[in-house]
Amino acid sequence: MFASDTKGQFSRVVKNWNTRYDLEEFITASGLPPLEAREIFAKYGPYKADLDRLIRARAPTGAEKAK
Repeated sequence: MFASDTKGQFSRVVKNWNTRYDLEEFITASGLPPLEAREIFAKYGPYKADLDRLIRARAPTGAEKAK
């Protein structure tokens, strides 16, 4: 495999990996109370990929919603 082939493959896989939230945008997107969202933002950083993964992991599953 040539380096140029590898570069093309990786650019498709990791597209937009470094897109960032600003604090107000994250508070709105997360649906969390502002203080809780601010703590998460400060602890885990501004990257959308990381923060979106955390918010999805915190979302209740279907069984938890039924309670």
